[in-house]
Amino acid sequence: MQTATRRQLLGMGGLLAVAGVASLLSSPSSVVAELEALAGRPLAFLLVLTAIYLVRPLLLWPVSSVALVLGYLYGVVVALPLALAGAALTAMVPYLVGRYAKTDAGLFGALGTSGTHFVDTVGETRGVVAARLSPVPGDPISYGAGLTGVSVRPFLAGTVVGEVPWALVAVLTGASMRTLSLSEFAVSPELVVALAGLAVIVLAGPLYRQLGPAGAAE
Repeated sequence: MQTATRRQLLGMGGLLAVAGVASLLSSPSSVVAELEALAGRPLAFLLVLTAIYLVRPLLLWPVSSVALVLGYLYGVVVALPLALAGAALTAMVPYLVGRYAKTDAGLFGALGTSGTHFVDTVGETRGVVAARLSPVPGDPISYGAGLTGVSVRPFLAGTVVGEVPWALVAVLTGASMRTLSLSEFAVSPELVVALAGLAVIVLAGPLYRQLGPAGAAE
């Protein structure tokens, strides 16, 4: 195993260990209670919400849980834009970590090179949209985009567009609850399959042009 790969794996293990400890020490229910208490104070609520979105990747909380709370507190019209803005904000944290760790050596170098080839084929924005529509967890996508060197604007645009169906489902579920319960929320397998199919459709055109008869002839 290359020295660079060994060092990178150790770094990933350390990061996951810190995230695991932070997740065990944190309590989602207490955070939800804090947000509920601040619902009538918009400025304080936005400050706390921003902080939650910034630390969420470290706590390993799914971003959909925050969208669920927003839907419960404010309804679809207000909650959906907040949830999409929050999804973009929270995605920037692992994205920037990936950008910082970007290198040509070791495992990260191999992942970055593979990601670059993929992005060159399908385009930055389209690639991020498809990745967000897929059932792959959001944080690995953000780390990968950073390692690949995806530009900030396409990354944010692709994140917002690709997160729309996931955020909408979470917000609608939260808005329909009489009593907020994070444990009751689950995405149906049918929706996962449908959005995975949509991700394939998004990528079909450029991949066919690259891998089809015309692309092979070149």
